[in-house]
Amino acid sequence: MAAHPGADLDKCGMNASLDDADCGAALVAAERVAADTGRRLRRKGAEHADLLYGAALLAAGAVQDGVDRLRHPIPCYGLSDEPQPPPPLRAEAEDICAEGADIAKGEWQIFLTTVAL
Repeated sequence: MAAHPGADLDKCGMNASLDDADCGAALVAAERVAADTGRRLRRKGAEHADLLYGAALLAAGAVQDGVDRLRHPIPCYGLSDEPQPPPPLRAEAEDICAEGADIAKGEWQIFLTTVAL
């Protein structure tokens, strides 16, 4: 986590707007922590990484997938360069992004708990 500070997903509250850069930066930091942890565990365990660190690897993958779901099809929190939805759909998109961020926060907490074991 020291290599990728800022993984404070509390910045991604239900009131975060679609282009909330602080939320986006926190999600990217969490994604990088999870990816780097997964890579380190795979190197450390080499051929038996899945047996030794399976739960942590699954949790890391879930964090990465959760953040990726916030990139497409709706570009939540500045995670994608895709155009924002038109104004009539913006409120619905913000709700979808907030729900996705809430899921990502849950995945992050599971990851942190799994890695700390």
